Amino acid sequence: MIKLSGSRLRLVFAVVAFACLMAVAASAADVKTALDPRTDVMLRRMGDYLAQAPYFSVTAEVWQDIQSHSGQRIQAGRTIELQVRRPDRFHAEVRSMHRNRGLYYDGKSIILLDRVNNFYGTITAPASMDEALDIASERFGVTIPLEDFIVSDSYQNAIRELTSGTDLGPVTVLGVPCEHLVFSQGVIDWQLWIEEGAMPVPRKVVITYKDEPNSPEYTAILSHWDFQTRLPDFLFNCELPTKAVKIEVAEIRNASESCNVEGKLP
Repeated sequence: MIKLSGSRLRLVFAVVAFACLMAVAASAADVKTALDPRTDVMLRRMGDYLAQAPYFSVTAEVWQDIQSHSGQRIQAGRTIELQVRRPDRFHAEVRSMHRNRGLYYDGKSIILLDRVNNFYGTITAPASMDEALDIASERFGVTIPLEDFIVSDSYQNAIRELTSGTDLGPVTVLGVPCEHLVFSQGVIDWQLWIEEGAMPVPRKVVITYKDEPNSPEYTAILSHWDFQTRLPDFLFNCELPTKAVKIEVAEIRNASESCNVEGKLP
């Protein structure tokens, strides 16, 4: 058996530690280079623009692949109207042929109102919008529509688990010039169309869930971005309908989990 003196042993440890650090650095560099420079710039611009906006409104038309009772793959559609006022307000309305829900956050609580069934649930929420979004997901079992664009740093949120990102070049979405970006991230692929010019906002999102049968897709087309209209307090306060029934959050969670969730990056 070869025995090392204390000084040589320390040298070996130092060499091994240095090699480990170099390996980690190389790995980080590989992840960094997987996101091409143009894509990185576009994501940063979008993230900065949304984070610095004191308030905004946007409308989204959403289409999501679902499996019918007969086993046929179909697309279910809905519209979302979202209003955000930083640092601690958001309001979303989700409407379809079978759904009419309102989500309200006023910096103190979150209320989910189901107008079709005339029931609601409420939970206490922290003053941090990012934390409130997490609480809503954990307690209600629902994801706030377009959550990835509400968080305080959508750039860091987007690149957190990316394995690759590429800019496919210019295209138009509903006549608006955009850059078409494509990403891979574990069990999902996603695409993002960001408007060119002075207002780098997302105009279209497609998420493909590769770990599910037939790789269903979630598509959202975003329009009517408004960064000028001020959003007063009353927009974020829920006025309950007559005879609305308050139910436990656990019941709402169970009902929500039986439905398809909103598109969200892991």
